[in-house]
Amino acid sequence: MTKYSSWNHYFRHNNWSVADLCPAGPATLSAQERELIGASLQQFQLGEGSDGLGLLRRANEFSKRHNVDSLPEAMQRFVGEEQRHAAVLGLFLDRESIPRLQHHWVDHLFRRIRNLAGFELMLTVLVTAEFIAIPYYTAIHDATKSECLRRIAKRILSDEAQHLEFQAENLGLCAAGRGDLGRLGTIAFQWVVLSLAAALVYSMHKRLFEAAGFTPLRFWSMAFEAHKAVFQKLTRGAGPVAEPVEAYLR
Repeated sequence: MTKYSSWNHYFRHNNWSVADLCPAGPATLSAQERELIGASLQQFQLGEGSDGLGLLRRANEFSKRHNVDSLPEAMQRFVGEEQRHAAVLGLFLDRESIPRLQHHWVDHLFRRIRNLAGFELMLTVLVTAEFIAIPYYTAIHDATKSECLRRIAKRILSDEAQHLEFQAENLGLCAAGRGDLGRLGTIAFQWVVLSLAAALVYSMHKRLFEAAGFTPLRFWSMAFEAHKAVFQKLTRGAGPVAEPVEAYLR
């Protein structure tokens, strides 16, 4: 079984829904939590949803050029998993009577960058969002007493840990033909993108992070620790070492 066949097997069998995590019932957020978390969840729910057409087109082109037959299917299943995150968060917002956002300038900016990018840069933008998702969903888990939302956050964290390994494989494949200097340049660029994105996200969601006990140092260290899988793949070809979800949660 090739590595992408293995990923396809994983994605096919990683099935879950909001009904698996939250029985039907009334709203679960307190008034204070709703005020603290609501707008933040609206933004992340919008960001999780994408048709992925640009990514899939570039994955198909890359697959044909480099003879990686199973990559397009794996990427399609990855996109489906991200869409499921958006759907589950959307259903949670509906349950809490929090309206879904249709537009947000940050989401528009990231989508514009992805649409203008080639396959590797598009992957860099995507994996940066996943680095940041680790401290973000950990903070959501720690900032609420809603068991429904805590289960959703923990389940998404579990998926994102796997997505880090998946994207490490993809970025490692993109960098395979480069020398050491080229790979180090790729890593340096990823650090710049991650630094800028982390500063933006922390500033926009500062109240949530502070309520969850996240100092800027803790937020940054968790996001950069998530980068370890990609760093090791690009520098040594070593297997990804994403942390288990339990490592993030108190």
